[in-house]
Amino acid sequence: MPADEQKLWGVWGQANGLYSTWAASKNINYYLLFVLYALEGQKGMTQKKICVCTGLTKQTVNSVIRSLKEQGYVELSSGNGDRREKQILLTERGIVYSNELLTPLRKLEHRVLQIMGSDRVRQMIDNITLFNTVLEKEMSKDV
Repeated sequence: MPADEQKLWGVWGQANGLYSTWAASKNINYYLLFVLYALEGQKGMTQKKICVCTGLTKQTVNSVIRSLKEQGYVELSSGNGDRREKQILLTERGIVYSNELLTPLRKLEHRVLQIMGSDRVRQMIDNITLFNTVLEKEMSKDV
């Protein structure tokens, strides 16, 4: 593997590890962290949409959602289109829970992005977007 590819996967893995470490320090599951991020970030999320935006498997998302539902943090409602596909919505209790967990992380991320500066942040966004676009295009060739 070329050195640049090794470095890319090293830093990508390190970032995932840092989020995993943060989640563990709050006594929560890494997967829960990203499902809550998805639910807070967009309205009308379905299990399928959460899988797409987080990269988590259907089984993992289903398990997290089931646990959140049992604790009263989310409710499921029929979507506008396919009645079989349920929208997953944070309850009032779930919003409080999510805010308690995610607000400190969002503040930490905000500080990091400020330290990096807006030019570097824009470059990072542009580069990751380009990587994802090219990867998706190349993956479609292999199908």
